[in-house]
Amino acid sequence: MGQSMVAITEPDCTGCDLCITHCPFEALLPLAANPANRTHSKRPVVVVASQCVGCLSCIGSCPTGALHEVQTPLDASQSPLLLMPKPPVTETVNRWKKGGVKWA
Repeated sequence: MGQSMVAITEPDCTGCDLCITHCPFEALLPLAANPANRTHSKRPVVVVASQCVGCLSCIGSCPTGALHEVQTPLDASQSPLLLMPKPPVTETVNRWKKGGVKWA
């Protein structure tokens, strides 16, 4: 079995942010701004591929099923992380400081 990673189906993401607190590697972050063509009022969450280790702990937290597992092929000659486009501009999430979510 190859290495797993997480992907988000953006139209299914409601921006509830539940998955953010379930990721111990801070690989799920909200976009800094809501895309203009988006129907939901909250901005979507994106996967920061360079932070995702494929633990899949976030998948069960999504109430809409927008998170899903993606496996890299066994015979991959190059890591898919090297082929990723430039990461989107995201918003940081305060986890532990005053007013933070208190989740890791």
